Amino acid sequence: MSIVIERPYPVTATVIMRSSLFALANMGAKLQAYNEESGVIVATVTRRMGLQKEEMAVRVRPFADTCQLEVEAPDPGRAHEFLNLVSNYVRDGSKVHANATMQWIDMQRQAEGQARRSQLINKAKNLLPGSSTNTGTAVIPAGETDSSALVTAEEANALARMPIPDNPGVLVKNPQDRMVEIKIDPAVFTDRTAYLQVCEGCQATILKGSLYCGNCGRPLTLEAVQPELRTGASQAAGSSLTYGLVAVALSLVPFLVLVLPVLLDESSLSFLEKLAAWVTPLKIGLSTIVGIAPAIFLGIQAISRARQAAWYMNLRAAVDAGGRTRASLGSAFGWLAIYANIAWILLIVLTAVTGG
Repeated sequence: MSIVIERPYPVTATVIMRSSLFALANMGAKLQAYNEESGVIVATVTRRMGLQKEEMAVRVRPFADTCQLEVEAPDPGRAHEFLNLVSNYVRDGSKVHANATMQWIDMQRQAEGQARRSQLINKAKNLLPGSSTNTGTAVIPAGETDSSALVTAEEANALARMPIPDNPGVLVKNPQDRMVEIKIDPAVFTDRTAYLQVCEGCQATILKGSLYCGNCGRPLTLEAVQPELRTGASQAAGSSLTYGLVAVALSLVPFLVLVLPVLLDESSLSFLEKLAAWVTPLKIGLSTIVGIAPAIFLGIQAISRARQAAWYMNLRAAVDAGGRTRASLGSAFGWLAIYANIAWILLIVLTAVTGG
């Protein structure tokens, strides 16, 4: 399933065209078409050990000193690999030189392997009866698949011993599947790390110092996340204090329903006797439903929101000092409501035992 992705870049179209070309070369793609005037690149990529071939198309649209890149890839993995390479090349041109050097090292390793295989084949043939000692057995050099490109074992050995150039170019496969060296222009691939950066979320190239990524909207600096942190901390601290105050207020319901009428009774009975006579299952149920249960629930919520606010405020980007006080008060009121209602539950149990 093909995928099309568009990305803006704060550099010229020439930089993106060359970066796209070298990115496709690093991915092992075979170049089919390359036109800097029209801004079109078509290449063939292989999958499943080279058994399946699919096309990748790149279109670059210039806009003054900026441009837009559109890539059509056979799958999201290929597309993101390509965009990651392009972004790294645009930001730091030295990565192109490093990847080009790695291409030459791989080519030499392949040539060395082919030379060793050719020598083993020659030795095996020499051991057979009636075989000639011909050392000119043909082998295919690195990057060549055309039958007309056969070279001898001596040439393969010479290729393996050939030193890597001081300024190696990028090796690109042409439509005939031959390796072509393209020199790297130092004026195009320079170090732009001083004013460009790569988003870690979507690998887009953006100007350094930007608050948000222009492609995915990811915050890039502490200044960008401060408003969200301030809002989150303020909301969590405010809700913690509100829940704590409401929990404390609801904790007074058992006092008003169960204890206050007993305190106003002027009979000569003891407090527990008057309380046992006054308390009924209906009054206990009313106190539990209206006061005790919601007070404990809101107290737990106040403590939870206070911990959430503390998490926000422990971050270095947080600047809301007043929220810390509200969160502390909310947590304290929450614990007060929980302990107070536990005391009411114990008093009800004691009353039931005394009355029984």
